[in-house]
This record gives sequence, structure tokens and C-alpha cells, in this order.
Amino acid sequence: MKLKALFLALAVAGAGASYALADDGHHNGGTTSTSESTTTSQDCKRFHVFGTLVSTTATSFTINVLKGSHDAPAAGSQTIAITPDTRVSWSGRGVLTGPNPGDSAWVGGKQCGGASGALTARNALFRAPRTHGGDHPAAPAHA
Repeated sequence: MKLKALFLALAVAGAGASYALADDGHHNGGTTSTSESTTTSQDCKRFHVFGTLVSTTATSFTINVLKGSHDAPAAGSQTIAITPDTRVSWSGRGVLTGPNPGDSAWVGGKQCGGASGALTARNALFRAPRTHGGDHPAAPAHA
């Protein structure tokens, strides 16, 4: 009987947690005020681009865009802002010196203000160029 009561309590707690987590936190249609204008979230569009890192600063980076989603900025050199909420990841081999110019870059973000609006990264992934030669470890055997 105690076991049934325990399972019932767990089921009720699980159902309550699922309702609490149902709101994913994305509130479309809100507005953000600035001193110059008000921009609604519908004025922003998401983009994904792939390219080569050209340069970095503390608050932005520039990549040479090779390809991207249909809403992505045009190919060529694009400067993308980094905010405190941007998730940045870098991977390389041997030394901790990245990201560096020439690294591969994948960026997901948003562009607000139309085709000429500012680009802001939400996620940025940089990888050192792959080296070709005998320094790759053997592939693991699958059982």
C-alpha cells in the first residue's frame, strides 16, 4: 500500500512539473524600447551562416560568409556582434590559442532592422582547420 502511495505521489509531482515547464520562455510579439525607437520582435529574423573567421574583438567578430540559411546575410565579409547571452564555443588541437583567423565558423543569430540591420550572434562555434596527415587517431572499433 505504501508503494502505491509513493507511485501516486510521484505521478502527481511529475504532472505538476510538466505543467510548470510547459512555458518555454519564448514570448513572441513583445517590444523592446530604446532611446531612439521601439522595435518589435517581429522585425527580427533568425539566420545561420557558415564561413571562415577573419578577425575578433571583445564584442564582435568578422567572418567571410560562404553559405547560410535563406534569411542569412549575403555572402562576403560580415561583422556579427557578441552579447553577454551569446554562447561561444571553440575547439582545436594541441594548444589553447583560439579562435584564430582562418578557423571555420558556424553562427546562429538574429538580424533586426531589415536587410541592413545589425547582426547579433546567439550561438557561435569556431573550429581550428583540420590537419591532414598521420596525426589522426584510429577510428574506434564498433562491436
